Amino acid sequence: MKHQTCPVAPVSVEELLSNALQISPYEALGQLQQDAPVHQVGNLPWYLVTRYDVCNRVLRDARNFSSEFREFGGQLAAIGLAPSAAARARMIEVGGDRGMMFEILLHRDPPAHSRQRRLINHVLTARTSRWEGFIVAQVRRLIEKLEVEGEADFMEALAVPLPVAVIADILGVGEDVVGSIKQWSDTSVKVAARLCSDEDWIAAAAAMKAQSDFFEGELRERLENPSDDLVGVLAEATRGAPDPETGDQPMNFAEALEMLILLLIAGNETTTQLVGRVLLDLAKNDGLLEAVRNDPNLVPNVVEESVRLASPVPTIMRFVKSDTEIDGFIIPGGSIVSVCFNQANRDAGQYQCPHALDPHRDAVRRHLGFGAGIHTCPGAPLARLEARTVVREVSELFSGLELAGPDAVKYEMASMGVRGMTHLRLRYSRRLDVEAGDRPNGA
Repeated sequence: MKHQTCPVAPVSVEELLSNALQISPYEALGQLQQDAPVHQVGNLPWYLVTRYDVCNRVLRDARNFSSEFREFGGQLAAIGLAPSAAARARMIEVGGDRGMMFEILLHRDPPAHSRQRRLINHVLTARTSRWEGFIVAQVRRLIEKLEVEGEADFMEALAVPLPVAVIADILGVGEDVVGSIKQWSDTSVKVAARLCSDEDWIAAAAAMKAQSDFFEGELRERLENPSDDLVGVLAEATRGAPDPETGDQPMNFAEALEMLILLLIAGNETTTQLVGRVLLDLAKNDGLLEAVRNDPNLVPNVVEESVRLASPVPTIMRFVKSDTEIDGFIIPGGSIVSVCFNQANRDAGQYQCPHALDPHRDAVRRHLGFGAGIHTCPGAPLARLEARTVVREVSELFSGLELAGPDAVKYEMASMGVRGMTHLRLRYSRRLDVEAGDRPNGA
């Protein structure tokens, strides 16, 4: 097969990584999607894939497309997604070197990834049902704080505090740490796939150090006083025996520590973005709120369509181990490929009316919003549960929901690494014939 010269994306690195483009990247990436399955960014060792079938292939091919983050260093520096030498030295000095996150399952290939994944899947899937009642109670508590009608920033009122409360309860940490959780998460993700100042990198390092210190103390306390919360379960996993079926060794203390940091950031920030998106979709799609109220069976489909249209994580990077072909184009070994989830999920070759939310769409879960392959998001069941609860409760408790003006939605943290919605100001009316406290959990 004759190999073609890879086309260069008609967008600069600075534009691609800018907040302005990432607020609404669909037109620019849509042009790439129509043009070719893969594009090089400038003359950099960086390639973008935007078509559904290609993105799906890359995500499922861990043999050629690696997640081992320790391999990305030189390429990230060439792109501009790494700290300067001075910032790096300062990061190490403050004790929050982001290199410590090399060991988490998000940044590992098999067999290390397989062992960690089995451990975390066992912890999460076995306990998700225990959190449903807590999530319902939290949603209702937050809604009851709102006046009967008016305007409110629903990021501040619901999308931010709900996941923070849930992850704090799951981890088993006190309410006094809830404020710190959001601060740590925001500061940490601020450097995700964006051009950052030295100050941003150093602040992220300090946040990582604060989280590490906090969870080290929590883990050591649970080793002395076991508990059934997530910190306690991971602490116990560090002193277990090898698994008799798989031969997996126990999780070591450093792995447990980094796993907790990952779960805190991912469980909080990504779910905040998902909840914000489902609220936005309920507000801007005429008749959707009433349709869901009249047919609760639509709730899961609305959530899946929201994930498809705006995954909380817009893209993810893979490291190309050796020269690899993508639809006739050779991607050189040692390059980075960015898998553009959100554009793949709007591929007209895969979806009719790809930019529209359609809760009646066939095979509604056939999207890449939670990834695919061995790195499919392990927290997806919990994220779906929180989002479904919000859609169900809001549709029952509100008679009206709409955007409060042209500047109602702001994406001040939008990047290629996180969707970044920060404000969602909505006009609302609560139903006078239904009060949250009158309904049983899960009703």
